[in-house]
Amino acid sequence: MMIMMFCFLVMIVLCRIKVSEKILAKGPKVGRLFFLHFSIPPIIFMACTTVNHKSKIWHKHLGHPKPVVLSHLINSSLLGNKDQSSSYIFFYCSTCKLGKSKSFSFPSHSTRAEKHFDLIHSDAWGISPIISHAHYKYFVTFIDDYNKYTGIYFLHSKCEVFSIFQRYVAYVETQFSSGIKVLKV
Repeated sequence: MMIMMFCFLVMIVLCRIKVSEKILAKGPKVGRLFFLHFSIPPIIFMACTTVNHKSKIWHKHLGHPKPVVLSHLINSSLLGNKDQSSSYIFFYCSTCKLGKSKSFSFPSHSTRAEKHFDLIHSDAWGISPIISHAHYKYFVTFIDDYNKYTGIYFLHSKCEVFSIFQRYVAYVETQFSSGIKVLKV
């Protein structure tokens, strides 16, 4: 009985690649990978080798590798085209330039609070993809810049933010005998 159950589970985790009801590849799942066994007819294989292999298209499809890596792949015929070869490929890719550009850091002289509740950062977030058991869909945070004390309030709707803020101000005034000077939203 145990052997039959094992065979049933193996049959469930099987991958099949079909084109117009013809199975091109199939294979079992081992760990997190599928080991595919191809049964490609020669006509389909020939069609794949005659596709236009421009280096810029391959650069995009392979996830923007360095030109040295792309040249190596083309020269070693790993991309399926044995006629095209190049010693070094160079072209302008705006996505690569943007990804490699450096962003400016925040200024080091930014204002920091000198005592509690001088500067409060606030943010409202929602709609949550997962609704809580109490049916909350949003939340709002209030973070004290001086000591990073964080207050989180859960909301049913976004229109409750102002009333929660009023509650937070009353809490600060009664519990800490202080007032909020600046609120950054």
